[in-house]
Amino acid sequence: MIEVFIARQPIFDGGGRVIAYELLYRRNSAENWADGVAATTMASDVIVHTFLNIGVEKLTGGTRAFLNFTREMLLTRVFSLFDPRQVVIELLESVVPDEEVVAACEALVQDGYTLALDDFVYDPAYDRLLDLAEIVKLDVLNKTPAEISAMASRVAPFNVRLVAERVETGEVRDTCCALGFEFFQGYFFARPEILTRHDIPADQLRILKLMNLLRDPKTTDHTLETEFRGDLSLSFKLLRTVNSAALGGRGISSIRHAVRLTGREELHKWLALVLVSSVASRGGVDTELVMVAIQRARMCELIAGATGHGHTTGSLFMVGLFSLLDAIMRSPMTDLLERIDLSSDVRSALLGRDGPLAPPLELVEAYQRGDWDNVGQQASTLGVDAADTVDLYMQSVGWTRVMMQGLTED
Repeated sequence: MIEVFIARQPIFDGGGRVIAYELLYRRNSAENWADGVAATTMASDVIVHTFLNIGVEKLTGGTRAFLNFTREMLLTRVFSLFDPRQVVIELLESVVPDEEVVAACEALVQDGYTLALDDFVYDPAYDRLLDLAEIVKLDVLNKTPAEISAMASRVAPFNVRLVAERVETGEVRDTCCALGFEFFQGYFFARPEILTRHDIPADQLRILKLMNLLRDPKTTDHTLETEFRGDLSLSFKLLRTVNSAALGGRGISSIRHAVRLTGREELHKWLALVLVSSVASRGGVDTELVMVAIQRARMCELIAGATGHGHTTGSLFMVGLFSLLDAIMRSPMTDLLERIDLSSDVRSALLGRDGPLAPPLELVEAYQRGDWDNVGQQASTLGVDAADTVDLYMQSVGWTRVMMQGLTED
């Protein structure tokens, strides 16, 4: 997993209620500032993490997010990634209001988005943007009441809603309130809070995308082949894996061939293996966790065969493999499963050790921790001779050794 850092600073109304959060760039969890970083870098980094990695809802708890936009982001319509009800597009003060910018802002407002002007200092050149904007943010730090009044008076004819930025004292807040400011932001209310999240790197996101495509009956073989071709390393690793002795060495020579001969359920299983094993290169505890997860997957699968429930082997393999996914990926299981299309029975077993797929997993977990009383009880419930679990375990260990070698070699 990779660490993602975003700061959020609340924006309050006159009654002290949080009406939005401004999302801000941070390079790490220790530095609550962003000096020395280009505005384009900061703005684009926040957009990527907000849209792709974390999500607006999780960052704001249902209120709106103020997002800083550069000229380039505005002209390329990055705002269209977001629901207009969830965000306010905050145009940075460095953006010059030329014809292209004005046209882009007109399109933005026409599409239902709210436009805000950040750190605004009045100039007649901005009149057309003021006609489009709903919100104007004025920096009131170290300003006298007369200066704040003059700033507010300049934009009063445009019928905009004012946000007082960088409010650091109660006196300044009261002054702004008296002058008609509706919203307030600054250290007097709250400093930016740094949020740290773990996210999945791009190569693992590709694997998740492929896994979800494999479960979608509308996905064609051609689409799958195209997606695999986008990652040479993944294609090579998958072909090597499905050609391995563990699968009978079928002589598969292409992705499309693999899809047709191996079957989508089997490919889905091997992609899950590649996903889990992708962290084994860290070594130490991570490698051991991956090995334990793969052993669980294989033993769950073998239990299904031993109990005459062969139709559940694929699902039980996934349950065993993903039973340690939260520890391997260092992220809550609920967050991880939001990204993966899995059956309801698999989800129930992973999230609550509940449902028809849970007992085999509980038997395997009991065996791995040496809880022999529970092994006997679970084996009896499943109709397995407890003595046979030793052989099933040893088979899973040997199979895991072969699979790990094929999956982790470059």
